[in-house]
Amino acid sequence: GGDGTVRAVAAGLAGTSTELGILPLGTANLAARNLGLPVGDPEALITTAVTGTAHPVDLAWVSIDPDDPVSSKDRPAPTQSWARPTLGSEHACLVVTGIGFDAGLVASTRPGLKARIKWGAYALAAFENLWSPRLDMLLSLDERSGQEDCPAGPRGGRRPSQVRRHHGVSRERHLERLTARCLLISNGGRLPAGITLLPQATMDDGLLDVAAIDTVGGLAGWTSLARQVLPPFAARYSDPRRALGRVVLRRGRDVVVRLARPAMVEVDGELLPPTRWVRVRLEPGAVLVRR
Repeated sequence: GGDGTVRAVAAGLAGTSTELGILPLGTANLAARNLGLPVGDPEALITTAVTGTAHPVDLAWVSIDPDDPVSSKDRPAPTQSWARPTLGSEHACLVVTGIGFDAGLVASTRPGLKARIKWGAYALAAFENLWSPRLDMLLSLDERSGQEDCPAGPRGGRRPSQVRRHHGVSRERHLERLTARCLLISNGGRLPAGITLLPQATMDDGLLDVAAIDTVGGLAGWTSLARQVLPPFAARYSDPRRALGRVVLRRGRDVVVRLARPAMVEVDGELLPPTRWVRVRLEPGAVLVRR
């Protein structure tokens, strides 16, 4: 199936000894691409699914604030119903959780067009969302690893480390204020068309990779960003004094985002309602996947 089907099955198998074989039949097939499966070769895929060696793969769990006072009038109806939690109040995430532009892209993608032109439908939806609003946010993540700035624009964000408690989250954490058009919390860094946004991200490293993506200057800013992430310059970010796009990279195992205003969230291509609070926690090695 597609990424939504794969993540649902992965959630059911998490923590068990049952092995998962993947036959990617969706549009993006991000899970299969990030796992290095031979997408586009049905015979090789079947062979891998049946006889491949199982490897432990990380699984993320996403929750939004159930007490967020976002009124129903602020929650526009998507083309399909909001995704339901996979387990309890949490949504399983195998590849990526997106806030802002990324979720708007998913909401704008027309199912009929996706069936006809596949990945091209996402490209058209992306163009429709180029002028999506910037988001002010407070990013909080655990201090299990260092942070890295890869901006192509003015450096931003403050980096105090403090202990915070919110919805059961309490430990020494990195806090940072950011403004971005899109925030990606990812378990894998590869996208279709040869795009590698997060070169360090792998699905078995026990870490989430966070990318805060911002642009200034309208279409020129997006053009600057595209020149940094499209082949052959994938993830080779520009001099911060010269470009109009900016990517700030962070890593951790538990990520909490507080937003100044409600924003939609997508989990592996499925939409969650707008919210001001998102938590993504990682369960390392939760699923055995044949590769």
